[in-house]
Amino acid sequence: MSTDLRLVLTTEADQIKAGDLAEQLITRRLAACVTLMPVQSCYRWKGAIERSQEVQLLIKTSPQCLEQLLSALEELHSYDTPEILHMAAQAGMAYAAWVLDGLSSDAPASVQEERPGSEHQAG
Repeated sequence: MSTDLRLVLTTEADQIKAGDLAEQLITRRLAACVTLMPVQSCYRWKGAIERSQEVQLLIKTSPQCLEQLLSALEELHSYDTPEILHMAAQAGMAYAAWVLDGLSSDAPASVQEERPGSEHQAG
């Protein structure tokens, strides 16, 4: 089994938009897990330095789902110019299996699925 995964970063304007985006990606089985973290961003926008409170999404997916995930981000994102960064990652065997199972259309649709060997929800 391959332990190759892809991590995708993006930010959203607030917790509600970030949560909605994460849920859409998981519902479409393009992401197995999305971690949401509040961040403060500083950037140049239209010639001015901006600071804003945002929510960063760390999206876990497979190499096979990456292109569809990127297309969905372009479609669903609330920003005109969303941050979309992706990188290769290596995962442990059990976590990689859990991610791939969560992306499979044959996987059970349980919201509370647990990672193998853990009493905590996967993430």
